[in-house]
Amino acid sequence: MIEILLIEDEFIIAKDIKVLLGKNNFAKVDYARNYATALDLFVKNSYDLIISDINLNDKKDGIEIIAEFSKIKKVPVVYLTAYSDLDIVNRAEKTMPFAYILKPYNNNQLKATINLALLNFNKQSIAVSENKENTSKLQLLTIREKEVLVTLASGKITKEIAEALNISNHTVEQHKKNIRKKLNLTTVGELINFTMSTQLLKLFK
Repeated sequence: MIEILLIEDEFIIAKDIKVLLGKNNFAKVDYARNYATALDLFVKNSYDLIISDINLNDKKDGIEIIAEFSKIKKVPVVYLTAYSDLDIVNRAEKTMPFAYILKPYNNNQLKATINLALLNFNKQSIAVSENKENTSKLQLLTIREKEVLVTLASGKITKEIAEALNISNHTVEQHKKNIRKKLNLTTVGELINFTMSTQLLKLFK
């Protein structure tokens, strides 16, 4: 069952969402109508998702609350709002929400948006994990091998890599062979994908 923290100051809307998402054990919803309650629940529990109204009748609005929570731990956020004002959207975007739901919302849309937000968050988490793993593998490579890898990722063939690094074609091929062995990769495409998933290109700019 999905664990959700709902931050909403309108009791009727909050109750409606809680009842709706509770049907068929789709989700367990904890409800907070202000910053203090939301913070207490967020710190004490582990949530899969946060649904937050943007315009809260409290000392902090939904965007400010989510900005603070994101410094504690990363949880996907869906904003619930009746506003489509550009300034509000620009502020909200800085907290990197996974979706928006405009009031009045459609029941099916609400569940679909939650599922999509969780799916995208999981994909992002997997990608970040893979990137960290690949970045750690860079320690296996020598400086010259990293230079060959970056030059290869820029689209250059063996001859062009040799000219760029002032080494022989044979040496380039030997470096590529060593890189493949160390990283357990086979094709040029795999080597390029590996390079793009790390910070290597930025280091050799």
